[in-house]
Amino acid sequence: MSIDVFDKCLVNSFACYVVFGAIAMAAGCATSLPPYVSSPAFDGRIVGVGYAVINAQPGESPEEKRLMAIKASKLEAYKSLAEQIYGQYLESRGTLSNLKLSDEEITSRVEGLIVGARVVSIKPISSDSYETVLEMGRAKSIDYLARKNDDEETFSTRQGSE
Repeated sequence: MSIDVFDKCLVNSFACYVVFGAIAMAAGCATSLPPYVSSPAFDGRIVGVGYAVINAQPGESPEEKRLMAIKASKLEAYKSLAEQIYGQYLESRGTLSNLKLSDEEITSRVEGLIVGARVVSIKPISSDSYETVLEMGRAKSIDYLARKNDDEETFSTRQGSE
């Protein structure tokens, strides 16, 4: 008789673990939406500025290095726009040894889609650097992302019904 009681307890425990596991898996599901979307009510302009040093670029000739610096400054400007729209993910790690901070590491990441940015200027700011300025309307980018998500949902719904 005690074996039957033990088996019932084991089955009940297993059922609880299955239910909790299912809840944990459902809570961990990811969405295709960006984690932090700024307020679409703001209709101002966003300006992204990027800089790059010519001599720090790879290339065999000064002209090639100059072109790479222009491209690098433009990418930095796009990164600046993405930071303003989506925010910046920061991860920090520290090591404590003998009650002293012996090692600290901070990592940052930016991820996002920039659509509709306009190049305002690309110009040399000294004999060795370039500056790129981009601008865009915040509401336009948010509207585009919302339409894109709606289009994907409509497409997946159509695919599922066929």
